[in-house]
Amino acid sequence: MTKKNTIEFEDMNLQVGVRLQILLNHSDNSVAHYSTLIGYVAGEYLLLTIPQDSRAMVGLQQSMTVVIRVFTGVSVFTFESRIEALVQTPRAFMLLAFPVAIQKVGLRKAVRVKANLPVRVKSPVDAEDVTTATLSDISLSGALISTSKPLGTMGDMVSIEFSLTDQTVDQLVTITTTASIRSLQQSAGSTADGATFQTVYSHGINFHDIDAAKQVVLQNFVYETLLVHRS
Repeated sequence: MTKKNTIEFEDMNLQVGVRLQILLNHSDNSVAHYSTLIGYVAGEYLLLTIPQDSRAMVGLQQSMTVVIRVFTGVSVFTFESRIEALVQTPRAFMLLAFPVAIQKVGLRKAVRVKANLPVRVKSPVDAEDVTTATLSDISLSGALISTSKPLGTMGDMVSIEFSLTDQTVDQLVTITTTASIRSLQQSAGSTADGATFQTVYSHGINFHDIDAAKQVVLQNFVYETLLVHRS
């Protein structure tokens, strides 16, 4: 079987209502805006909502070339398109040229990104024993959790809970999962105000049972964070 090199529009399996990321130029540091796919006619055009920023229309113009990114599970698709028309009434939407060339990048499970997320950690033997900690980095398969006291030893199981924003619906999603401690390191760190030093315990953990829908939210968070911090 020969490997498929050309990505077709159908390979993205886009559904009406999916959220799309729009970049107004080709820079990796370009500010990303979000739109929604209203519909399309294969080979002819795409219909998208006009993204808004602080209740004002983002500065789009007819004939402008934009970059569209679509996050679908473990892959991200990117393509260029030209704005053919901007319609304001009776509903605001834009008509884009149908994409010609589409690129696909797979998201590896091992890729880690920096994070600063509050996380609740529950002991598997005592549901009342809850530790509030900081999730320092995260990947599709695990994370690094920093605490002021050990959560256990290597091989122990814990239950964790943290929240991420689901960009597809612009809502906060709570992820609850069990995890195993695979590493534990002790170091010195400063308090939030930098006034005093304290012992910090860094736990490397592996996730075990995140459901499919929330796994997609995690995947999108990891990839979008990579895009934001790409130099």
